[in-house]
Amino acid sequence: MKKILNWFSGGVVKEIGGVLDNLFTSDEEREKAKNEVFKVLKQQELELHKLQNEIILAEANGNWLQRSWRPILMLSFGFIVIYTKFIAPMFSLPIPALEDEFWGLLNLGIGGYVVGRSAEKVMKEYKK
Repeated sequence: MKKILNWFSGGVVKEIGGVLDNLFTSDEEREKAKNEVFKVLKQQELELHKLQNEIILAEANGNWLQRSWRPILMLSFGFIVIYTKFIAPMFSLPIPALEDEFWGLLNLGIGGYVVGRSAEKVMKEYKK
């Protein structure tokens, strides 16, 4: 998610700015157009944050499975890593190959888990 936000706030704004520089001849028109585009992009970024918050709140207020799926999934990932790196080599067991997609999913899961747990703790305090 951080990459998406960085993409919105960094690269896209620069590219749009370059296009606007070529479209408008006066500095005043150019700055006005850049400010309008920047305003729209910031509004969309804010909407994205609101949607993320709604999802986290829905999970935090849900049933046991909705609140627990992240820890269960991360424990499963942890077991896979421990098996592959420690248990299998130690006991000469078959070692499955973990594709790059697994590590990418693990990275995403850890990021989502940290954000989700933080949101859950904040919600508990908010309810009090």
